[in-house]
Amino acid sequence: MSVIKAYKNLNASNRFLVNFPLWLLFLFGVFYWGKYWSYSPIGEYLDSTIRASIMPILDTFLDNPIIDYDIVINPKYRVVITPECNGIIPYLMILSAILAYPCKITQKIVWAILSFFIFFIINIIRLYIVAIVVSKYGTNWFYLIHDIGGNLLLIITGATIFLLYLKRCNVS
Repeated sequence: MSVIKAYKNLNASNRFLVNFPLWLLFLFGVFYWGKYWSYSPIGEYLDSTIRASIMPILDTFLDNPIIDYDIVINPKYRVVITPECNGIIPYLMILSAILAYPCKITQKIVWAILSFFIFFIINIIRLYIVAIVVSKYGTNWFYLIHDIGGNLLLIITGATIFLLYLKRCNVS
């Protein structure tokens, strides 16, 4: 039996299990190739556009000075908003799941756009909370609030988006 024929014989759940890592590899290859997005012109443009959009919003709500992509906590410590802080990595993961799951194309497009904006807003909230907590309680809180709390927030957001997508998905 050929690979294509075997694929066509898979049920929807098994197709999702095959398609998800393929979409993940493809999207990360297009948007995240290399260190700090530097080998993907599309990814580099997306990163610079998103971070350039995030910083003025944070500047509006934070009392801390912002210099380029740095939130100044004190004269010796800055929270640096690197390309990995732009929220695209969890978005690419949920986008892969949306594209891999059998659903009408119009719903995939709607949920892809909706999830982008949800992640954009949640990421701004995450970065704001990190800056506030580190400013108020000290730099020792960075790991807990950023690496644990922030990533947990992104995971919960992605899982919630996907569950809502599954509930509303009409299989094509």
